[in-house]
Amino acid sequence: MGWNDTCKLVFIQIITFVVVTVNIFSQEKGAAPETKLPPAYMLKANFKLQVYYNYVLSDTTIFKRVYADSSQREFKRIVNYYFTIMQPDAPKDGFSKVEVSIDSINYKFFDGNKVYEFSDIETANLSVFKFDDFQTYSVPMSMQYDIIYSPYGEVAKIEGERLEEKRNYVEQLKTSIPDSIWYYNWKDGLSDARLKQIGDVIKIRYPINPVYRDSIWYSPIELQIDGLNIVDTVELKATGFMNNKYSIVGRFVKPNPIWKNTKFYDIKSLSLPYKIINSKGNIKQTLSATGVVHEFEINLNLTLEVGNPFVFTENIEKNLHWEMVKSFRFK
Repeated sequence: MGWNDTCKLVFIQIITFVVVTVNIFSQEKGAAPETKLPPAYMLKANFKLQVYYNYVLSDTTIFKRVYADSSQREFKRIVNYYFTIMQPDAPKDGFSKVEVSIDSINYKFFDGNKVYEFSDIETANLSVFKFDDFQTYSVPMSMQYDIIYSPYGEVAKIEGERLEEKRNYVEQLKTSIPDSIWYYNWKDGLSDARLKQIGDVIKIRYPINPVYRDSIWYSPIELQIDGLNIVDTVELKATGFMNNKYSIVGRFVKPNPIWKNTKFYDIKSLSLPYKIINSKGNIKQTLSATGVVHEFEINLNLTLEVGNPFVFTENIEKNLHWEMVKSFRFK
């Protein structure tokens, strides 16, 4: 060991002695020990370029209806949408485009002893194609469109050449098929609200700055719940990080409908007024460290009062569950 090494060793020993002495003195004076802050999370959704993400949206709804004469009805709908998302290019000026393709659907509706079902054209009972509710919810099947995300992560626009062709075709047929229910089914089924509901797996905004575990932030959210366009501000927090994924939970505050004509099952009128008289709901999301939404679940319970004068109340128990099944890249 040379002179320089000896000097370094002595210097380290002196520093160590001073640090230990200061710590002992601080503890003797009753100084509080240093606390460790929880980890800060930087949350951001992101799709890798040219990677295809296969998702399934499971949409389950239970309806309980009570009419003015106290008679009751109950029905249930289960729809699974299978779709693919791919971001073809890098963001431009902060705006990102993802291509969405709704590949297929599974549909099942229960009304007492009646069951309407669809999984593919070859095996389907022809009666399901005449069933109005199936006509309503099958419109987005095989649609392709683009979702444009703003730099803040919100949906700025929904567009696409095939989408515009389909919308224009419906408008052209409107004059030759003066059926308001037919027009409603296609107009609403191709609306931004419906296509966003299915293909936007992000749904919420994340804070610009890192957040600590269990710290709360708020995000606007827009949903289409059985023909009703709903808006709310949800209360959110990140509850942990495990297996390279963030866990985010939240609750709805006060869902409100954006008024538009809507259709209720087995009711021919499109102009019945309605309002939400009771609501509660929660959110769960699993977001990978790389920004991929692996799961998103919404449980929402709404009670509507329909008609003026009063016709019925309808309780809607809704479960929406998006899950990323697999991802792949073509070589």
